[in-house]
Amino acid sequence: MRHDIDKVVFERAKSNRTWISKVPRAKQVLLDESGEHLNDKGESRGPARRKWRNSHFNAVERFLVRSVGRPWSKVYAEASRALDVRSGLPAEIRDHIESCVATRCWLDGRRVMAHDRGGSPVEVHGLYVHPKTAILMRSGKRGQEDAVKPFRF
Repeated sequence: MRHDIDKVVFERAKSNRTWISKVPRAKQVLLDESGEHLNDKGESRGPARRKWRNSHFNAVERFLVRSVGRPWSKVYAEASRALDVRSGLPAEIRDHIESCVATRCWLDGRRVMAHDRGGSPVEVHGLYVHPKTAILMRSGKRGQEDAVKPFRF
């Protein structure tokens, strides 16, 4: 896994031009509903743009798909080595990894089962850790192998 995966997942991509705010512009005239000039000295409009947090987990999901067939302990160790434990953002990446991969599985005949969020047993579709070999595996219907769907508990 990349050593800067936390920056890849959470940093906002630059958009538009960065020099546009340095160019002096005429102030916009504020109008009320009737079309008259609005005095903006006493009224607070709030910020025009708000920043929202981005999280792009595609790089993490690609890493998990590329790691199919490897022992889960090595995959998780490699991911943990790339993430700093002193921050909350890497913990969120670890939570996403754990939500994508079903780790507490068992065999019911030839089917791999796990518990869903309600605690009832369901068949696993997507990434899972094989209960006997502890290898990261992938199950899914034919034609859906390209899509990574997080395991829903």
